[in-house]
Amino acid sequence: MKKIEFDELQQSRRYLYGYQSFILLLFLLLIDQVISGISTVWAQYPSHAMILVLAGCTYFISRCVWGDALVGPKETPRKMTVRAAIIVLIAVVAAIVGGLALVMSSNGRESAPSHGGGSSLFLYCMVMWAVIGIVYLIKRIRGNKEEN
Repeated sequence: MKKIEFDELQQSRRYLYGYQSFILLLFLLLIDQVISGISTVWAQYPSHAMILVLAGCTYFISRCVWGDALVGPKETPRKMTVRAAIIVLIAVVAAIVGGLALVMSSNGRESAPSHGGGSSLFLYCMVMWAVIGIVYLIKRIRGNKEEN
């Protein structure tokens, strides 16, 4: 596996973003416990923890994209731009198609049966990929405007 080397600024940013996402996850779990303590169920048992973990991962990846700490400096910018643009487009398309499939499958039923919250977890995964794609696109658009 190819080792990506980061410079000191990128490493310190990644450590900072990792710390922030860990603290965010702890607070989300604390809020979840408070909500559970007042007998309110917002998601089924295994899926609520995964949704909170996905929120922390989304925050970490989005901050790394925004802070230019996702890719090491040795990568050529043009090659990474094309590769990242393809990944972002696939992620956004998968999020849209997955969301539409979820909505279309639940339209025919009065109440969707919950099988451990799999459909909500799938929806949150699609939202996570869409958010990361949108953050990347905004970063690229802002970066292009600043260069001109």
